[in-house]
Amino acid sequence: MTTSRPSRRPVPTGSVCAITLGCPRNRVDTEVMLGDLLTAGYALAGQPEDADVVLVNTCGFLADARKESVAVLRDAARALRPGARLVATGCMAQTFRKEIEAAVPEAEVLGGVRDLLALRGRLEGHTPVGAVPSPTAANPRLVTTLPHVAYLKISEGCNRQCAFCIIPRIRGRQRSRPVADVVAEALALVSGGVREIVLVAEDLSHWGADLPGRPGLASLVGRLADAVPPGTWLRLMYVYPRDLEDGLLDLMANHPAVLPYLDIPVQHGDDGVLKAMRRGTTGRALLALAARIRARVPGVVLRTTYLVGFPGEDAAAFDALRAFAAVARFEMAGVFAFSPEPGSRALALPGPVSPSTKRRRKALLEDDLSGIAAEARARTVGSIHEAVVEERGRGSATGRLWFQAPEVDGNVRIAGAGLKVGQRVQVRITGFEGNDFLAALVPVPSGNAGKVRR
Repeated sequence: MTTSRPSRRPVPTGSVCAITLGCPRNRVDTEVMLGDLLTAGYALAGQPEDADVVLVNTCGFLADARKESVAVLRDAARALRPGARLVATGCMAQTFRKEIEAAVPEAEVLGGVRDLLALRGRLEGHTPVGAVPSPTAANPRLVTTLPHVAYLKISEGCNRQCAFCIIPRIRGRQRSRPVADVVAEALALVSGGVREIVLVAEDLSHWGADLPGRPGLASLVGRLADAVPPGTWLRLMYVYPRDLEDGLLDLMANHPAVLPYLDIPVQHGDDGVLKAMRRGTTGRALLALAARIRARVPGVVLRTTYLVGFPGEDAAAFDALRAFAAVARFEMAGVFAFSPEPGSRALALPGPVSPSTKRRRKALLEDDLSGIAAEARARTVGSIHEAVVEERGRGSATGRLWFQAPEVDGNVRIAGAGLKVGQRVQVRITGFEGNDFLAALVPVPSGNAGKVRR
């Protein structure tokens, strides 16, 4: 638990402005803290200079993320009006508190990631005693995404021991939420107008391993899919490439609520690097997994993440990664360069890769992946898909196709007037530019609205 500095003054009520950095899981944490504050009488401020409390939910996963967190905290400190308070929470505040204290003395480091519901008490001058309860569906939450989409965190922490990762150090061991609690929150979200629920966790595929009876992810997704109203989309992000149940794939193939979309970070394709990373798999096994998914879920769209420049990645290993990517042909992929993080097992590994080599390899792999993605997009031209409108324009709109996850997979530009934000429409893909698609509206025959999804 992260304790606070002595309070400059208690603030029983006031206005709060929140800035979230990092991943969607961090966004959910911010939404929980805001929900708790607003129901206690705080008002929401749109800008830091208008707030009594400025909350920066930091990211600490990578060195670059920590630099960004410090920069945002400094900007927020400069924007503070007299008497206002700057609060640092989140991953960096949880694990790298001293860096914040040294770099941004104006910040009151009031919370990490394991005590979200203690923030209000600390602002009001109360020091929490004992363990702070984890949020449940009963706790209010202010959804900060567009009204029709929301993230739903189904577990906290991770038990994996990947050599490059410090998430277990930051967020602790996995703590899965019970099925009933997850379903209750999902129903609360859809009652508020949400029609796309994105399931997130540090390790989605391992959900339930710490619960009585060890229920699998398929059981949870099945319960959710049956509980939500027709027309709701369920999307799965951050699925570890092991322990993937056939039952889950069958839901993707057959249940109208479960999108045939999977985000599976494979990280690498060379066996030696995968072993050093402690991923517990091989390149051949990962290719077999991709083939199995595609065979069981026709039309599935797969996203992945690759990590280049890991210690010991020589030229042959990098060539093996490029060859793997060429065979796997994930429809969407991102590339990161390895960053040696304090507390990670990779920090002491031999065979470091120079920064210039990391940059070169990242650029080479990204070029390979751009070609693969372009081929996948070209195959969609002329096909009809369901899309959601997210921004209106004059004579057109911007949105996402069902196989585009929020914030990471680009957009679709739809020719057509009179569209509303949150509206679902059928479109014919007419082309693409980079990560974005171009599309035209397709009239839906009377009585068929909402029946076509893929």
